[in-house]
Formats: sequence, structure tokens, C-alpha cells
Amino acid sequence: FFFFQRATGGPSISMKLLAVFIAAAAAFSAPRSQTRSSPAPRSVLALRGGGGEPSEAMLQATFACNRLYASCLAEANAEVAMLRKTVAAGEDLSGFGAKADAVLADAEDKFSAGTPAGDADVAQLYADKKEELSEAVLTSIEPAFVKALAALKETALESFKAQAVGQDDLANAASAAEAAFVKGAKVCVPAKAGWGYKAERASLVAVIDAIKSQSKKASAVKQQAQQQMSTAMNYLQLQSQQMQQIQAQYAGGQGGKWSLGAAYRPPDTNINLSGSYQQGRANLQLSMVPDEGAALLGPNGFTNGVGPANLGLSMNVHL
Repeated sequence: FFFFQRATGGPSISMKLLAVFIAAAAAFSAPRSQTRSSPAPRSVLALRGGGGEPSEAMLQATFACNRLYASCLAEANAEVAMLRKTVAAGEDLSGFGAKADAVLADAEDKFSAGTPAGDADVAQLYADKKEELSEAVLTSIEPAFVKALAALKETALESFKAQAVGQDDLANAASAAEAAFVKGAKVCVPAKAGWGYKAERASLVAVIDAIKSQSKKASAVKQQAQQQMSTAMNYLQLQSQQMQQIQAQYAGGQGGKWSLGAAYRPPDTNINLSGSYQQGRANLQLSMVPDEGAALLGPNGFTNGVGPANLGLSMNVHL
């Protein structure tokens, strides 16, 4: 500044040069923009009719597509409500998957029937909305599907418990219950849904295994109690036999196990002598028996045959 003032001899030229210098410095220090405007997505340009505002035809197509979507979804939800009532009432679930497929197919067919023939952008709009409709219908069906699996699991458990009554080996009952659940669950899965029943099946198997474990413990306790009872009965029988042996020894001594018996009657007499030896005890018996032919002695035979000397007499002698 002072240099130009001295060279020119006046302040006016120096002030002009200073203003030019300040303006150049400001222009040089100003930040330069490095961003570039990115083009709008193709779908947005299509909705706007290019790079400008949406076209009238596209707006009308969007409105009609949303109205068709809402109508088809409302009808599908009404049919899904009937499926939920079927599950809640405990009815047969063998046709659940087929009914769910029918509801989904009916909604898609109605939407396809209402889709107009237009350009590529309109066709793409309706195609995307149809996929959204299918997902919404499956989302509405899924709670009923979960309840159906729970009902099948409960039925399988009840069947297993009924077959397990009075059985020691529960393997066959467990296999039958699991097979029944798998059979019912397969027909409940809609064809177009990627659903499964692996978690419910694992839960069923876990419950059955827990019941089997408790049953094994109960069987072991029962078997142990039976063994203890058998041991007690054997002990009582042994004690009873010992008591009988003691009584036999007390009553008859230490006699052997053999026995002997004999009888003798002298000729022409009424005397009958008999003796026996059994279980360590001797028995001697003397008796007088009337004449066997007394009944043939005539009218007075009984009187003559049964007198004081002919009365029967018995005597037992224990040694």
C-alpha cells in the first residue's frame, strides 16, 4: 500500500489497487463445492412421469391398485377368520393347509383379474402390490397355523398318555404319538409358505421323554417294593416252617419221618388189638367188636348178641 502511494504520489490509485487485491483474495479463498446432484431413481421418475411431477395416468393407476389391494385383503381376512374359528372349535385339522392355500390363491386370482393391461411401469406397480398382498394374507394366516400345531401337539400327548397306561415300555407309544403329530402337521403347512413345525416337534418329544423318565422311575420304585414284599413273604414262610418244626419236636420228640401200623384179632374172640407209630409218636389201641353174624341169629339175636360182655371197648395208649 505504501509502495504504490509513494510511486504514484497520490492515495487514490493505492485505494483502487487495494480493493482489487481484497476481491481477488476473497475469490481465491471461497470453498469449492465437490458434490454432484445424483439422478432420481427410475421408479421415482416413472411415478413422476419422468424427471418432473407425477403423471395423471400414474397417479390414477396407483390409486386403483391400492383400492384393489384393500378389497382383496379384506375378503381374504374374512376367510381367514373362518379358519381361526375352525381351529378354536377343535374341529378336524386335516384340511387346514389346503384351505389356507385356497384363501391365498383366491386373493391372488382376484387381484390378477383386477389388474389392467397397461405399460411396463403400471404392470410393475401391480406386480409389486400382488407380492405384498400374498405376504399380508400369509401373515394373517400364521397365528391360526400356530394354534393348529398346538392343538395337534396336545392331541398327540393325550394319545401317548392313553397308550402308556399300564405299560412298562413306552417306546412304541412315544413313536406312535410323534408320527401322528408329524402326519397332521404336514398337511397343515400351506404350500406357498416357508413355515415348518420343527420347534413344535422338538417340544413334543421333550415332553414325552420327560414322561418316560418319570415312568421309569415309578416302575423302578414299584419293582423294588415288590422285591421287598417277596423277601418279607419268604421270611414269614421260613419262620412258619421253623415254628412247625419246633412244635413237632415239642409234641413228639426227635422222631423220624417213618411210620408203622399193625392190627391183630385173636380167633373166636371179639378182641381187636391195633398199634401205630407215626412222626415220633406211638399209638396202641385195644377194642372189642361184636360178632359180625349177630344180625343172622334170628328175632332174639340182637338181644343175645349185644350183652354186657359184647360191648365195644377202645383204649389208646401214647408212649
